[in-house]
Amino acid sequence: MTTLQRLTLTPLAFALATAVSGQALADTQHSGPTFSGNVTGGVLDVSDRDLDLWAFRAEAGVGGVYTVNPSLRIRYDLVADFANAINSVDEQTWTPGAYRQDDGEIYLRTARVLLMTDYGTIGLQPRVPSGSWGQIYNNIDVFEYNRFHAQTGQNAIFGQGEQGFNVLSYGSPRFGGFQVIGAVLTTNAQNDQDFDVVSGRLVYNEGPLNFGIGHTEVRRPGIDNLHRTAFGIGYDFGMVQLGGVYERNDDRENSNSASDFDAWGVNVSANLSDAWSVSLGYAENNRNFDLDNDAWVGIVRHHFNDKVYGFLEAARYDRTDNNVAAGLSVSF
Repeated sequence: MTTLQRLTLTPLAFALATAVSGQALADTQHSGPTFSGNVTGGVLDVSDRDLDLWAFRAEAGVGGVYTVNPSLRIRYDLVADFANAINSVDEQTWTPGAYRQDDGEIYLRTARVLLMTDYGTIGLQPRVPSGSWGQIYNNIDVFEYNRFHAQTGQNAIFGQGEQGFNVLSYGSPRFGGFQVIGAVLTTNAQNDQDFDVVSGRLVYNEGPLNFGIGHTEVRRPGIDNLHRTAFGIGYDFGMVQLGGVYERNDDRENSNSASDFDAWGVNVSANLSDAWSVSLGYAENNRNFDLDNDAWVGIVRHHFNDKVYGFLEAARYDRTDNNVAAGLSVSF
């Protein structure tokens, strides 16, 4: 076992052993399973491509929590994403899961078990949405189709992916709105290296202010030593919400590669009334080999209630294809 593995696993094992030691004090109680999901569908019109009916989101899953004793709770989540099985994806479009699968396949978006103790939360997560994306980039990730993460095909502005797999994580208890999270990922099982990605972040979320800073080291095929640093911030003024993020990708083996670039984005959202909301965002990167790109995106939503809304979204890209999306979103 390497030094990194010992440093990662030892505090996790200690926290779990401490929590389990009081197991006999209480009977196990189960809250769940609960069933939930979302279907967001409509039309997608990409420049130089035929109009298409599109599933922007289609997922359903179950989850629940076992309370073993006052010091240990076990949460489980299993969520399937059906958008890839519904859509017909080509080089001009993207859909969840399509970057790793063929058309027609159901994508398992989340499969995880969380051990929640007084000393923090241990995550055993074969499939899970990226915590770095969700906590650092969340203030600009407010659109239905134009989301800018690394797995959005030609729309990708940032290097950070939205989906992770083979993730072992630890999140500290919250202290005054602050939390520290660390994670290791195994993305290649055949390279004689157990941990291919190592990531850590500090986040704050209390009252109207939230921010996060994170650093990730990546080794994967084609990249031997990539360091990614990102900072995101958001503030809720009530009627208006502002957000921004900056990302630096440093390929320490080759500073002239397409993986070495800066990217940033800003967003302003407004609640015009109980029924109407709008967002306007801008994002850009400075990739090498004339692959740099920027985008303006706007969306208008009409909220029928807290689970159903309609939307109209439009995006203009400097180098890639513009698009217009419209549809309905229903959560259950």
